[in-house]
Amino acid sequence: MMIALLACGLMQAAASDAEAWRIFASLDPPGSGRPALWESWASASGTFRRDGADPGPWSAVSHPGPERFELLTPADFPDLRHIVNGRMVPVTDPLATAKRLVEVRLNQVSHDFIRAQHLYTVDGQRRAVLQGNVEFPVGAIQLKAGWAPISAAERSQFHTLTLRLADGSTRLFGLAALNIAAKTPQGWLWASFEHTAEAAGAHYRLRGTQTGYLDADRRPVRLGNAVLEAGLGDSASCMTCHARATLSVAGIPSRLPVFAPAPPGVRRGYIGDPDPAWFGRNDGQGKWQMAYASLDFVWSLAQAAEHGPGVHP
Repeated sequence: MMIALLACGLMQAAASDAEAWRIFASLDPPGSGRPALWESWASASGTFRRDGADPGPWSAVSHPGPERFELLTPADFPDLRHIVNGRMVPVTDPLATAKRLVEVRLNQVSHDFIRAQHLYTVDGQRRAVLQGNVEFPVGAIQLKAGWAPISAAERSQFHTLTLRLADGSTRLFGLAALNIAAKTPQGWLWASFEHTAEAAGAHYRLRGTQTGYLDADRRPVRLGNAVLEAGLGDSASCMTCHARATLSVAGIPSRLPVFAPAPPGVRRGYIGDPDPAWFGRNDGQGKWQMAYASLDFVWSLAQAAEHGPGVHP
């Protein structure tokens, strides 16, 4: 029985890895310097607008500039500072000083579902949760990309991005990491890719895939990205983390936190089966009281504005 379980687990892992590579190859066209297919997809910032407005149909999807990245900006933090020549000075262009850039992209299946169910605001998410309408269709893909500054000499080793800075100069970035979440007929598949300089001509490696909380031996599956989940170590699990993508049905706080309690300066995630106590409790009389409803493992929904334009609490 154990041998059969192990063989089954290995076949499932091989199938997941093959599917991950198929998705990766479909997203990134051959040829240096050409944008990948996913770079034409809707950005999370464009789908979840700050004013809570309808993001519009796929045909009208815009491809934003610096706002596509998850950056601290002077608009968000007017007192943002950094060190230049030994002096602390204001940050005027976050792109010029960023040590990495992170962005989230959604394919058309994801974008259209979010729009159809009005999931681009928290109000819409609450209505959808009550109606049981938060289950993304097969074919939905969301991904998170991490870019790092690189030199011109490194260009051939990376999928690249050249950004124009506020002063008119340009800065070259290389794709350092890519996490993919794809809804398959069997459920969500997570795949983590990282840049590697180990092998000539093969510059990206599959760090791993995940489709379940536990492996065949009932041990927690661990999967994290050294760039996108830096610092989590062996406490990283894509699926367990995304299981906490929820919305409160009982008040505030409106969402479960991403990270587990840890000492200051330490990042710690969650692994293994989700704890039912995260989502609610038994009232002592045999009745389950839900506190947090699932958002189908999709953390990008946490970027939604509370209300749409002109709506006030």
